[in-house]
Amino acid sequence: MDEMTEYEKFLWEELSAANDMNLRNAYLLEDYIDYINAAGLREEFEAFRKVKAQQVANTSN
Repeated sequence: MDEMTEYEKFLWEELSAANDMNLRNAYLLEDYIDYINAAGLREEFEAFRKVKAQQVANTSN
């Protein structure tokens, strides 16, 4: 691969940082899901999501 320009290096660093952040968020989300399931809160969480979706639908209408 040829030498990268400064702008290409900048873009590569930004992409790498964004990828790292997305991975951290994915691992955190996985931990939240594991916690919800382990605590037996899946049904309550699903009920919350339904209520929240209805509230969003009501405010957008």
